[in-house]
Amino acid sequence: MKPEEFKKIIGYFIEEAKEHLNTIYQGLLNLQNTIDDRYELDAISRAIHSLKGGAAMLGFTTMQNIVSRLEKYLKFLHYPIIADEPLQLLFLDVYHTLKKLISQVETTEGLTLEKLFDITLNIDSVFILLNSHLLFLIDKSNYKTKITNLDSSQLWSYEIPLKLILLDSKTFLCRTFADYFANLPNVEIVNGTIEELPFFDCVVTAASSLDVANSVDTSTLQFFGKDVENLLQKRIQEVYLGEQPIGTSLILETNRALHPFIAHTPSLRMQISIAGNNHVYQAIWSTLLAIRQHNKLYYNSLQNQINIVAIPGLGTSFGSVPVDEVARQMSVAYQNFLFSVQSLQSSSQPQLQNSLPLL
Repeated sequence: MKPEEFKKIIGYFIEEAKEHLNTIYQGLLNLQNTIDDRYELDAISRAIHSLKGGAAMLGFTTMQNIVSRLEKYLKFLHYPIIADEPLQLLFLDVYHTLKKLISQVETTEGLTLEKLFDITLNIDSVFILLNSHLLFLIDKSNYKTKITNLDSSQLWSYEIPLKLILLDSKTFLCRTFADYFANLPNVEIVNGTIEELPFFDCVVTAASSLDVANSVDTSTLQFFGKDVENLLQKRIQEVYLGEQPIGTSLILETNRALHPFIAHTPSLRMQISIAGNNHVYQAIWSTLLAIRQHNKLYYNSLQNQINIVAIPGLGTSFGSVPVDEVARQMSVAYQNFLFSVQSLQSSSQPQLQNSLPLL
């Protein structure tokens, strides 16, 4: 590329970057409004994403990394937190660092290594403080209680309230979920991916019980990273000698403050069809039981409980289970769990949900 052509591209980048920075600044200047207004949050997210793409295209690696970290912490604003002055100032510190980098690119001298070092000298400390303060505000908001608080008029009863987020990218499956989970309490249906969820305590992941090399499904692996997959493989080897039976669910700590648990629940032994079996029912039932046992251990510790559970449609890929059968088995398992817990608490014996036979 000729120097004059590269200079022209740099000019376009600076012009667009200034527009993105203005959008970011306005969103951070009115931070509580940005938190409360999903459209405002989406606008600042798009600006940050575009700025990151431009920096990556031109090879501004440090700038790209800073924007990427800002993008990560912006996702925390999906939580129902109350923004205070320290939070706003920390976000604005990141903004001012980016503004100085863009301004330096625009100079005749350009962004030299010396200038890059001077401008970004304290950015790691800012991000460390930002991370800590965001976690403090999230904890202070007591968001779990707000989300899982049950209406006193509901007929259902729980030892510890659960909220299920039924998550899948298949639109038809989500519509089927809506049919089979209609009128069941604390259920949200999301037609999307795990990355789009603002918060959850635990995600259910199901793979072949023999496929230790791919213990976590692809989307979960990408979300949590290779270190979590390695940790899960180690736990499966320790607890189940490498083959986790169908009908069991293993709760794993991820060491991620905002998404602390995975429930590994195999629904098939090998990557072959399980149509005609009740493996999906077993998977959901065993997951709910494992979460119940986990929560009993942490009955007096809200932050260690699993209250918000993300569950994808199980058995629809390699398992080849029809969509309506997946939704039906998942619904039956959840209903039976609710009635069983209610029966235990009331010492009565209400009849379990008896839909169509599972096999």
